[in-house]
Amino acid sequence: MDWADLIEKRHTTFAWSDVVPDKQIILDALQEVYTHIPSKNLQFPYQVRLLRNNNDEIRKKIMTICQRNAHMSVEEDHGNPQVLAPWLLGFNARWCCDLETRYETESGRGDFNGLGKGNIRTNDKEGGQTQAENIEIGIFSAYIILALANKGIQTGMCQNICNDYKTATEIFNLAEDERALDFRFIIGLGYGKDAAVHHTYFDPRINKDKKIPFPPTRVEEVYPRPDIKDIIKVIE
Repeated sequence: MDWADLIEKRHTTFAWSDVVPDKQIILDALQEVYTHIPSKNLQFPYQVRLLRNNNDEIRKKIMTICQRNAHMSVEEDHGNPQVLAPWLLGFNARWCCDLETRYETESGRGDFNGLGKGNIRTNDKEGGQTQAENIEIGIFSAYIILALANKGIQTGMCQNICNDYKTATEIFNLAEDERALDFRFIIGLGYGKDAAVHHTYFDPRINKDKKIPFPPTRVEEVYPRPDIKDIIKVIE
């Protein structure tokens, strides 16, 4: 797909088609990204976990955790239906501090703890390693949403899983891996419906249909974009 077409087609998706993307298509996109993405010394300080989101109990649990506006009741809250996508990607940090000392034997990052099945790092006081993890998770996120868009699959990010990282850690099975550190956020993915339509979705929290927060084509009416001069700075 042409670059201009690709970035034009990508949008945050709230309304999902009943057609479920084939797992192999998603795995192919993940392989493409993994093979070509930059990573500091190829350490990959994160993990990406693919979950088929078809368990009603888990769908409701994730939707409940990811309430859109905490000050609203469940009935009033527009919700984050991007997490009701047929597939979810969960992101967590990965302990790779031993790799820091492969060539740089005096690196203090080799001493950072956190190793162990979803544990949270406790001795990264300056936040340098956590920052590296978050930066690289962000890079992977950008790559994968474009790789999937190139295959006709839409995505929707949601950080509100932060309301209950403990449950997210259990749902995405971080305990299986001794290098899995703390959970960070999720992306829903699937085939999206018409982005210009204010669709409804079935909210499992209240067992009723509800309007999606807004049609994706109207995002800048809801969240006005800052002036480009406030964001892009050219140093003369």
